[in-house]
Amino acid sequence: MGIDLTILASSFRERRGEVLTNASIRLDRDQRLLSLLSKDATPCLVSALPPGTKVGHYDDDGLKFDQNDRYGQPLTYSTPEQFRSLLSLNKTSEWNLAAITFASSLPPNTRIILYWC
Repeated sequence: MGIDLTILASSFRERRGEVLTNASIRLDRDQRLLSLLSKDATPCLVSALPPGTKVGHYDDDGLKFDQNDRYGQPLTYSTPEQFRSLLSLNKTSEWNLAAITFASSLPPNTRIILYWC
């Protein structure tokens, strides 16, 4: 069993402290990439979501709103600009490269939420 990461994004605005995501991509397991998106990475490419922000996403049980990931840690997010710095990552899967390319091409004010599962 390993740690997986799903990136969540939304083209909708936050309303009442809730974000309903409409794009969800689970990344392939690549320890180098996942470690770069950790909150302990140097340089750090992620930030904490504002307190009280709930993120709506679909899973096996339907629509859920979470403030924490499956490990009980507060959700973090990154930006398209930060994801652009990952485009030069060598030897990652084509799937991960496509996900990074998608995330880096989103509008600049988009929060790319990291959901560790």
